[in-house]
Amino acid sequence: MRDAGMEQPLKAYQVGGNDIVAAGSREEALAVLEELAGQTDLTVGDVAPIAEDELDVPVVDEEGNPCPSIRQMLAELSEPAYLFGWD
Repeated sequence: MRDAGMEQPLKAYQVGGNDIVAAGSREEALAVLEELAGQTDLTVGDVAPIAEDELDVPVVDEEGNPCPSIRQMLAELSEPAYLFGWD
């Protein structure tokens, strides 16, 4: 479990081409995806922070229904997590 006093705040990262992850660092973002998907062909170089101006862009699901923005998703989390992805 994360200790909020010791860990960096959660940020959104794009891991590879298709996945958005909440984590405290690039390394942690990669670890979240590897734990979820068993993805091992990516490196920390494949992890990029989501730009501040993209955090409030509306997100829609596969059926076109509105979802919370990335910033709203981050606000609800206290631990690293997979947020969403696409094919």
